[in-house]
Amino acid sequence: MSFRSRKGFSSVRYLVNPGMMRQELVALFVSVAFINAFFHSKPCIADWPGLLGANRDGKASEESRLADTMNGNPEIVWQIPAGQGYAGASVIDRKVCLFDRDGSQDRVRLVQLNDGKVLWTKTIPARYSGGIDADKGPRCVPTLLEKSIVLYSASGDISALAMNDGSVRWTRKLKEEYNGDDGYFGAGSSPLAIGNKLIVNAGGKKAGIVCLNAETGATIWQATQADASYASPIRFRTTTYEQIVVPTRYTTYGLDVESGKELWSTSFGQRGPTVNAATPIALGDDSIFLTASYGIGNLVLQPNKNAVRVVEKGSRLSSQYATPILLNNKIFGSDGREDYADGSYKCLSAISEKVEWEQSEMPICHSIGINDKLLLVGIDGRLWSLDTKASKFTPIWMSSLPAGNYRSMPAYEGSLLITRSSQTWIAVRLGNQ
Repeated sequence: MSFRSRKGFSSVRYLVNPGMMRQELVALFVSVAFINAFFHSKPCIADWPGLLGANRDGKASEESRLADTMNGNPEIVWQIPAGQGYAGASVIDRKVCLFDRDGSQDRVRLVQLNDGKVLWTKTIPARYSGGIDADKGPRCVPTLLEKSIVLYSASGDISALAMNDGSVRWTRKLKEEYNGDDGYFGAGSSPLAIGNKLIVNAGGKKAGIVCLNAETGATIWQATQADASYASPIRFRTTTYEQIVVPTRYTTYGLDVESGKELWSTSFGQRGPTVNAATPIALGDDSIFLTASYGIGNLVLQPNKNAVRVVEKGSRLSSQYATPILLNNKIFGSDGREDYADGSYKCLSAISEKVEWEQSEMPICHSIGINDKLLLVGIDGRLWSLDTKASKFTPIWMSSLPAGNYRSMPAYEGSLLITRSSQTWIAVRLGNQ
């Protein structure tokens, strides 16, 4: 008999002898399933378990929905007072993790998604004393694992809390251990979880990039002596290999997942008052898009197993901190600086160096992909739903959140947008239940 592999695997045709023993058949199916899962499946956590969602690409789960129309402002499902900080929310199993600062304590709350009921609260002594921005709260989005919550504070302390009750499983003063500094705004690069590994852009003089065991906090490997950026690492996978891409302050690295070995590096950033803060995005399985403001612009890289090629170096998109998104072979994202009030929103071709369209006089926007639709969350609280196939900026609908500054990264799960202003955590309904 014969069978073909499932969609997403290779097109190889397997021939099986009718007399093959049952054990051999079972082993064959298990092997195919394992390889298929390794290269193509989404993480087992399908909600919004950390920065930019389940795949760190700004896209909501397939079960999520965005309304076709919106009359007036969206329904507010719940609101919770917020402390200091810019850390966005994370979602797992219909529970939302909120991370902020209350006085001298960093505060973690786990709340129910549907009504905001607080399930538990945990406080941890906060050590960050502030920088250019007077805000002293956390900047990094919590990373939610199956049984624990990983937090990276503004002072560079990393902790794992038990999901069920918030008890501390382990904690390390990572920046202090590796001799890192606070930079302009404290630690702001969210750790990346891959299996039992946590990759942290620590920026220490002893080690710039550190891999920890997610269960124990022990160091697995360390690499580089690069200063930290505010951009976060991503997992870059193709059908033949995978690697970690880590943008530091001046250099972006490709590292081996298991050993931390440097596979390639390329200059991205410059000395002076600059900040690399937008997270890289994968353009399919062969290219990576980087963007930064302060006169840096964008790069398109084509890495392989042990080298990298720069295929575009330009200024099509210069994002101060908002991460762009790839949808329908197009790159959508904010251009310009919040402090200069010169922002626009752009649509770029992902397969050429063309700018498809640009909408001027826009606030910095966070971009969320919800199936084939695009939601923009402006830091001024304005919302837009966009037609990604249109040849110009074409809102399907526009709406607004309550007044406030919404700089923090939003999360989206089901029909709810979960975000925060400087005073309030808020969940609003933007889709059908």
